[in-house]
Amino acid sequence: MSVTFGDYTFDRVDYDDEFDILRIWRSDPGFVGPDDWDASREDYSLVWSDGHIVSIEIMSPRLLMDEGREIVVTLEDGTVLRSADVEAAITPRRAA
Repeated sequence: MSVTFGDYTFDRVDYDDEFDILRIWRSDPGFVGPDDWDASREDYSLVWSDGHIVSIEIMSPRLLMDEGREIVVTLEDGTVLRSADVEAAITPRRAA
């Protein structure tokens, strides 16, 4: 499964249903240095590499969706990244 926000596609997806945290990232992020961490206006964690987002950590996505709110990522410059497929990524883990 992959998730796309705006022009960024992430091929690794992990949803922690116990703590309601969605982590998405690129499998090959390139070099990530200590200054490449940022936060969206929603206070989601962003990791950048060479001017591209390589990872996003979204807190409480299930809660937001249950409240009927759209999950968006707003960058520092005001750019809003939307996703048509994020809901499919927020599924509880199945017991082994």
